Amino acid sequence: MLRFKLIQTFTLKFIFLLLIGCGTKTNKKENQQPQLIRGSYQSNILGIVEIKTSDAYTRPVGNGFGFFVDKEIVITNLDIIKVAYRAKISAPGTTQYYEVKGYTNYNLNQNLVLLKVERKNENFIPIVEPIINPDSLYTLLRPQRDLYVSKSAIINNFTSDSIEFYLLKSELEPGKPAFFSDHALAGIIQKMNFDTGSSCFGVIGSKYIAELLSTQHPPKSIIGLSTKSNKVYISHYKVQGFRVNTTMGSFTIRLHNETPEYRDNFIKLVSDNYYDSLLIHRVIKNFLIQTGAADTRNAKRDDVVGWQGPGYSLPMNIVKGIFHRRGAIAASKLPGERNPRNYSDGAQFYVVCGRLFDNTELDELEKQKKMKFSAEQRKVYTTIGGAPYLDNDYTVFGEVISGMDVVDKISGVKVYNVDRPETDIRIISIDIIRK
Repeated sequence: MLRFKLIQTFTLKFIFLLLIGCGTKTNKKENQQPQLIRGSYQSNILGIVEIKTSDAYTRPVGNGFGFFVDKEIVITNLDIIKVAYRAKISAPGTTQYYEVKGYTNYNLNQNLVLLKVERKNENFIPIVEPIINPDSLYTLLRPQRDLYVSKSAIINNFTSDSIEFYLLKSELEPGKPAFFSDHALAGIIQKMNFDTGSSCFGVIGSKYIAELLSTQHPPKSIIGLSTKSNKVYISHYKVQGFRVNTTMGSFTIRLHNETPEYRDNFIKLVSDNYYDSLLIHRVIKNFLIQTGAADTRNAKRDDVVGWQGPGYSLPMNIVKGIFHRRGAIAASKLPGERNPRNYSDGAQFYVVCGRLFDNTELDELEKQKKMKFSAEQRKVYTTIGGAPYLDNDYTVFGEVISGMDVVDKISGVKVYNVDRPETDIRIISIDIIRK
């Protein structure tokens, strides 16, 4: 990678005028056209932004780069945004941040996403046809006040079924724009990972950005990008249940078809091995066991855990006749002050151990919750048990069909630090039981 610092603007102008003067003394063929300059280093840097992402609790998730391709539209690589709950942008080297309102289009094959932002930037980078045959590309960086240029030679053009890009000799920063020597936009820099395990750096052509710009929709929340995938998952028609294997034994569950979004999301997470090695991080005897928090995968003993999901949430789905009986599987959610839409976490779930209730307790709960328990609910809660005080507040999407003794054993272990087991209990794997 070739990197050099730009000299002062007035010096550049002087050299440019000197070259023009020299050029008038040179005999040229009448049909030879001068190179058209499409911009400048100074103008192109004004379109580049830094992107910072965070989860639902405003904790940092990652950062990267993007650039304006319209007054309020930023292009970046999808993998920068895909696990985020929210994102914000700033000009390189500054601390003035602007919120990302949502995404207006994306392409999984090309790893691209368009973001609508609250800042208007008249200095966006236009998409124009280059007028040269390139042998190298450059991008820009401004670590402080100084402006630097990073260059890389082009090794070759690579073409697959869904994408074409320039293969670079050197590493350039993903998410940044790449420019031709005439300053026209070449495309967006990406790190390419191949099935062979190798990787390289390349530039996705600006024509793909133009295609996304031409078919935008009103902005949608970026958390919805977390569920997007080209992977084909097993149909729920072929799934009989799931065997949850923990370090304290196994139990088997099945999912309710009445909550299809939760059912299909669970199939996806299990197929992607999301739950493997996660802690059962919260247990309360005669109440529940809870798992699915991403921050438990490598958690140390005194770490605060249980506050991170897969980066997205699901709308509540309360189904009449499906309630918190003993063995119910339900989705966790954030507290109300941090969850204004009252959505469920995309991965965390709990299993109800519960206890028996008498009719007097159920009468009192009806008054408190301003609801009416059905005859079936009363029968179950007084003879089998459960957690009736959770009804109508959380989405129940499955139930344990065998192995409740294992669930009870887990719920009875010694705990510390907000109901976390003293000895770590992990999910080893979750197996799909096929029909």
